Amino acid sequence: MPRVKLIDRYLIREFLIPLCYCLAAFMLIYVIYDLSAHLDNYIEDRVPMRFLFHYYMIQMPLVMVQVIPLSILLAIVYCVGALSRHNEITAMRATGITVYRIMLPYLCLGACFTGVIFYLNERHAPRAYEESKKFLEDASGRRDEEKGKMRPLAFFNSKEGRSWAGQWGPSGGGVLQGVSVRSFRNGQVVETISAAKASYLDREWWFFDGSIQRYDSKGRVRGNEETFAKRRFPFGEKPEDFRSSQKESVSMNIGELWRNMALYPKDSEIYGKKLVDLHYKIAFPFVGITIVLIALPLSISSTRGGAAGSAGLSIALCISYYVVGMVSLSLGHGGRLPAWFASWLPNIVFSAAGLVLLYRNR
Repeated sequence: MPRVKLIDRYLIREFLIPLCYCLAAFMLIYVIYDLSAHLDNYIEDRVPMRFLFHYYMIQMPLVMVQVIPLSILLAIVYCVGALSRHNEITAMRATGITVYRIMLPYLCLGACFTGVIFYLNERHAPRAYEESKKFLEDASGRRDEEKGKMRPLAFFNSKEGRSWAGQWGPSGGGVLQGVSVRSFRNGQVVETISAAKASYLDREWWFFDGSIQRYDSKGRVRGNEETFAKRRFPFGEKPEDFRSSQKESVSMNIGELWRNMALYPKDSEIYGKKLVDLHYKIAFPFVGITIVLIALPLSISSTRGGAAGSAGLSIALCISYYVVGMVSLSLGHGGRLPAWFASWLPNIVFSAAGLVLLYRNR
């Protein structure tokens, strides 16, 4: 048993060293590339160095989510390939240690990195995406120009058949100015509520200085316009719904995306696209385990090429994975593949290929 534990420590140490180098190198490459691509804009806008430093610091969760899979892949292919070329894998197998047992510490590490990617993708990456945009606006001065200005609001709750229009405060809170709410039935407007102001107080909408106009099934005015000074309306929309409707899926975590989806009918196109994004947020972190399954047996069977060959193999695998992912997501967004299948397809394909290679190298 101590011998096995010693082997585990040795394998993990040989893996973690190149992994750390890869993570540091890829993050540095990203910063250098991004700086070179936007340096002219930074100089023109006179962005202070402290802004740039803070900007790249808050970008790190987004960068980590993208570079961890490639770093794991490169580290495994390099270290396991080196062990195989130096006949250390052969020596282990000669003492009765199976390929499955050799893979165990790497699978455990892959599971740990799956948790890390999921945590970053869920807790930090969406916030980092939003904060990075705000910092760029602050740095260029565009955000200061828009402070205090009202923003137009256009929101449609297709599930409830209700549209909102008006002016939204710069803070994005629960206060609307010049608001108009239309209710639809069978595609026809049946009621219009207009108000000078609407506030979301104690989880309820209060409208001030407004009027209500109702229509019949043919769109003709029904009855007289009803005015009011203050009235409560049992609308289910929340200010968070307005904010999330203006966000991309990448800037929302799973809970926010799920609540946003609830605003749309399940048979609508936008619901289908968001469902694909939701499944992808769950499926992508498992790339940590998928990479171990495909990279380790492939590295054991590939003993030629040295470090350059390992790097080339890693890049080829990474490109293949992302190409399959892009194609499957496009097909899922287009409705040609079920949402869950489109999101999980890269993991299914590469995990299956890894298991076949592992069986052949057992």
